[in-house]
Amino acid sequence: MSTLERKWWFVGPISGVAVWLSFQLIVQAGMVIATLSISQWLVYCLCFFGIQRALSFAGWLIFLVVAPDLAKKGV
Repeated sequence: MSTLERKWWFVGPISGVAVWLSFQLIVQAGMVIATLSISQWLVYCLCFFGIQRALSFAGWLIFLVVAPDLAKKGV
């Protein structure tokens, strides 16, 4: 985990978008959110962490392109 991924202003929006996208994915898959079983919660968590890591990587790449000097310092 980079120092950028420890900043609240980076983690907050990434996590919020990941929660929303995971929720949309679960709903589109036909799982009813109100009656999630343990296995469905596991699928939701796996979706969330996969999406969160992908978004974090994409955000880091964007940050690297926009401000390479700050990205090297670790902000």
